[in-house]
Amino acid sequence: MGTFGETLRQAREDLGASLSDAERETHIHRRYLEALEVEDEPRLPAAVYTRGFIRTYSRYLGLNPDAMIDLFGPRGGVAEQSEVRPIPAQLNAPRAITIRPAVLLAGLVMAGLLLTYLWSQYTSFVESLDQVEQAATSRVGPPTALPKPEGSGPALAAVASPSPSPPSLAAAPTPTQVRGLAVEARVTERSWMEVWVDGRSVMAETAPAGFRRAFTAEQQVRMRVGNAAGVQVFVNGVAQGPLGARGDVVVARWERE
Repeated sequence: MGTFGETLRQAREDLGASLSDAERETHIHRRYLEALEVEDEPRLPAAVYTRGFIRTYSRYLGLNPDAMIDLFGPRGGVAEQSEVRPIPAQLNAPRAITIRPAVLLAGLVMAGLLLTYLWSQYTSFVESLDQVEQAATSRVGPPTALPKPEGSGPALAAVASPSPSPPSLAAAPTPTQVRGLAVEARVTERSWMEVWVDGRSVMAETAPAGFRRAFTAEQQVRMRVGNAAGVQVFVNGVAQGPLGARGDVVVARWERE
């Protein structure tokens, strides 16, 4: 194996690809690809992004990414600094359903039915009194005393009506604190993705446009992408937008306190 830059250039030429072809397939800007092949360090970005470029470009050329990073030397060994991004306090919990309007409506309906019942009983009693008086005046001969009803006079009988029992109130669901962390990645442009969940690698592949995947963790989700503009992230259901600009390599981390 030759020098680092010669190895990359020879592998690209053996593949029959130009720098423009490599830029289109890897989503890495051509100036960075040229800088890698000629080992022009001042033109390269920070070490963490350069390591991501080397991994993505090596996989595209069919080379071993780890071996190429070792060949690149101590220049790529600077510790990565990940950006810790804020996350919502909890996952979306179901909203409490208020039932007060339904209880009020049911009470009004029951009151209306009770009033209607009492009014019908009263009108029926008045009609029966009118019929008794008409029968008494139409008889021939001395009037006979009608049996006097008990008490000092006619009175409305108290109508015992069961009090409307209010409908059983179902306890409103209490929002519960949801534990854990949910990060969903939606790929809009082809991009390399590496994902670690609670320190365990769960994905390392090139994702095509339209790819969607959710990652759940107890404490931490860490993600490295090779085309930041092509990966949109939703954390606990809250959109956080693209991770960066087109062609940029970005490492993001979400942690629960």
